[in-house]
Amino acid sequence: MKGDKVTLAGDTWVVVDVAPAPELADMVAVLLKEEGYVTTVKGPDFVADVFSALGSQFPGVTLVLVPEAQAEAALVLIAESVRDYEGDELKELLSTMTPEEQQAFLETEGLPPEVISDES
Repeated sequence: MKGDKVTLAGDTWVVVDVAPAPELADMVAVLLKEEGYVTTVKGPDFVADVFSALGSQFPGVTLVLVPEAQAEAALVLIAESVRDYEGDELKELLSTMTPEEQQAFLETEGLPPEVISDES
């Protein structure tokens, strides 16, 4: 999904982050806005509509999008700035999520489902 283009109100936007929970997407959007990027955050309903139109389903994730002209630089900033959660931080983050958000988080981060039972 990262890097995919989406047309919104006639303008081309690019997905620069896929988050399992709206709060995580908002954190990335704030980071980008503080650096002068234009962002929009689209929640699970928007994502479901897009995937439904394509004939498939996707777990309830939230997308962070920027205008196409800012996409490459935004992706670099995210890669340099957003850190991975481990240990107690991961446990704390997972405890704030619903089971569906936990599953989506693990899938987007490429983590095995055992992380939930290991960290809980």
